[in-house]
Amino acid sequence: MVFEKLFTFEFLTRIAIALITIFVFYYIGKIIESQIKKSRIEAPPEIIYNIARVTRVVVIVIGILVALSILEVNLSGILVAAGFAGLVVGLAAQQTLGQLFAGIALILEGRIKIGDSVKIGNDWGIVEYVGLLSTRIRLWSGEVLTIPNSNVMNSNIYNYSVSIARRAEVSVGISYNSDISKAIQVIRRVLDEKELVLAVPPPTIIVDNLGDSAVVLKVLYWTPSQEYWSVRREIIREIKEALEREGIEIPFPQRVLWVKTPVKIESSNT
Repeated sequence: MVFEKLFTFEFLTRIAIALITIFVFYYIGKIIESQIKKSRIEAPPEIIYNIARVTRVVVIVIGILVALSILEVNLSGILVAAGFAGLVVGLAAQQTLGQLFAGIALILEGRIKIGDSVKIGNDWGIVEYVGLLSTRIRLWSGEVLTIPNSNVMNSNIYNYSVSIARRAEVSVGISYNSDISKAIQVIRRVLDEKELVLAVPPPTIIVDNLGDSAVVLKVLYWTPSQEYWSVRREIIREIKEALEREGIEIPFPQRVLWVKTPVKIESSNT
């Protein structure tokens, strides 16, 4: 008899309506998520993505609560149990909660955004994803690295995409027999002819070090951040070619060896 009461027509109807309700709210949540992602909100992509995802989850949870009310389930008892379970889970997942709060802080502060060239700790690459729990960057070597947001917040973050221009350093060694003033003029001419080397601040060329086999010149110049690596490669090549044309030697490491010849002592027979 109890089994028959549980599966009366009215109860089965309530179950069907509850399932339809959950399906409808799930579908509505997906539509809202899609519309938020497609919207032209002036906000970083990672913020829009996370707002869309959280909105979908909230809509689905509301659908589940509505479905439970249709089934005449006492929600007050469920909410108390959920609160207690949440407390237990929260104590057991402190690390995850720390990552969650770190992710929220990271997104709100806008330290990094999708597409930024960043260095986090010793890892350098392009940001592909900033979520609530983790951040994903594609390293320059091609690997995809996922970092917990708590680790990101505790690391030194170098964001090379925030600044418009970036200073580059190139060390050039010339032989001790070369004319230093002439070498500086040649290098300066290469920099002046390069369109992507900024005139302000002006390039600087200094004698940085007297090495074992070369006089080391340090070349400092500013270039647009997005063009940093391509300009640096071209500058190194063009400086080498220009110095060679002017007969200024770029020496390879040399060592002078002094060989001490042992003195042969001849003994005389008496």
